[in-house]
Amino acid sequence: MKLSMRKAVTFVAGLLVAGMSLTACGASGSGGSSDPGVLKIAMTASDIPFTGTYPDNGYEGFRFVSNNLYDGLTRLNLDQDTELPTPQPSLAESVEPNEDGTVWTFKLREDVEFTDGTPFNADAVIFKLDTVKGDPDGKYFDADVASRGSAVFKYVKAGGYKKVDDYTVTVETTMPYGLLNYDALSWFIPSPTAVKAVIDGGGTWADFAKAPVGTGPFTLEELVPGDHALLVRNDDYWHGPAKLEEIYLYPAPEAATRLSMFESGEVNWADAPAPDAIQQLQDSGANVILAKYPHSISPRFNEFRAPFKDNVELRQALNYALDREATAAIINDAGFPASQYVYEGHPDFVPDNPGYGYDKAKAEQLLAEAGYPGGEGLKPLVFAYPQGGSGNMYPPEMMQSLQQQFADIGVDVELMPVEWNTLLTMGIEGLNSPQWQDIDILWASPAAGMLPTTYTTTVMCERVPGTPNAAGMCNPEIDELWDKGLATTDIEQTHEYFRQGLDIALDEADFLYWMHDLNLRVLAPEVKGFIPVLSWWTDFTLISVED
Repeated sequence: MKLSMRKAVTFVAGLLVAGMSLTACGASGSGGSSDPGVLKIAMTASDIPFTGTYPDNGYEGFRFVSNNLYDGLTRLNLDQDTELPTPQPSLAESVEPNEDGTVWTFKLREDVEFTDGTPFNADAVIFKLDTVKGDPDGKYFDADVASRGSAVFKYVKAGGYKKVDDYTVTVETTMPYGLLNYDALSWFIPSPTAVKAVIDGGGTWADFAKAPVGTGPFTLEELVPGDHALLVRNDDYWHGPAKLEEIYLYPAPEAATRLSMFESGEVNWADAPAPDAIQQLQDSGANVILAKYPHSISPRFNEFRAPFKDNVELRQALNYALDREATAAIINDAGFPASQYVYEGHPDFVPDNPGYGYDKAKAEQLLAEAGYPGGEGLKPLVFAYPQGGSGNMYPPEMMQSLQQQFADIGVDVELMPVEWNTLLTMGIEGLNSPQWQDIDILWASPAAGMLPTTYTTTVMCERVPGTPNAAGMCNPEIDELWDKGLATTDIEQTHEYFRQGLDIALDEADFLYWMHDLNLRVLAPEVKGFIPVLSWWTDFTLISVED
């Protein structure tokens, strides 16, 4: 039996005691030779992200799949690394709200075709919105996207969107709402012709995802679940063809596997390789990238019940018990300590709140004030975490560090490793669900502040009407500030309200503020044009692989 380097290393890694590094790998360390025009990526995902009109696998799915196969009505300006990207024209040439943000007008491009040759127009946008906001019993209703993508369609009023002319659509919102241009980033528009051909023929949306048709810069040529996907360039892309001819995507959830794939030349791009190989990679001539971006590891306390419900002292105690510098050292400074939800310099950073640092004495004092002196009377805390997956950094090593630091103040932790998509399901179903109610702390790796819309389902009392916050967090004062921030069409005002809300959440220790990610990534020298954007997303049309 012949194994690829990826499968071989995965097999070997399974036999090893949990060590992070395979620094003995003796390959070139520069990714080997690359075929011009062909980018091969080792992803942290455990499988190819879903190729339908709303991905799974977190923002990794958006970065590698959705944004390459489809377009939204808006797009982020990912061609710069100086400021937080904001929505720009895409399939919509212009986006304008009315004065109170209750009706938005989208003027659409007139020169776009789907990759099956059918024209993009207002009918395609209405079709898309009908698939998620129309009749749930309708023939083309996409229940999966309507559920998993509910956050980006939350403020679209059912039946409140209409075609004005062939290239103009208006969308009514459920309340004054200033951020619909951010939501429209993820309204991935499929070809209605292609969708109807599949479903009218007895197929499903899942069948459409096997041969998706969008307007994006690439098309899906091949997909082998669990192994790879091949995207090929759309030569007729309306925004100009990409420099790359092909992109191969390989799921590789283990850091050591990704490193070995890079060192063997199986890929020329590896996300989050084993961090203790940083110096080795740099010495080999590889392009090692470490750059700040909106991503934190901020686990969530189960505030539906004891011991964390109404016990701010306990939540604060655990925040002070974390020796973040020690954790950063364990991962070779591939991340840095988080004192707040977002990094310093972010528009939502609270400048006059110091947040949390390591203070063992204060942690012990607060633990006693919480009713658990020295941890006495506190049952082991069940902490669910992934072993890998999109943007999760290095969970096993980080969790061992945390477990020891909590033990130092008398708090025991019961580790509960789960698969990444299972953890995402926990977040969707909520810690009040019968199957997850025994979890005390849930690992969370939010795109902290990447988009102002990303906080909503995390900090507000309800995610959608009638569905409580997934971790039980509920503070009417924060909700009031968030409602104000969402309602204004002045983005600076939005950030001001959100800073006030995050300030309260800091004082209440609603999160375990832990680490900010530096997005470790290694590229072969032949890979050019990568921009370390302040975002999870990347514009792959700007990247090339040269001789």
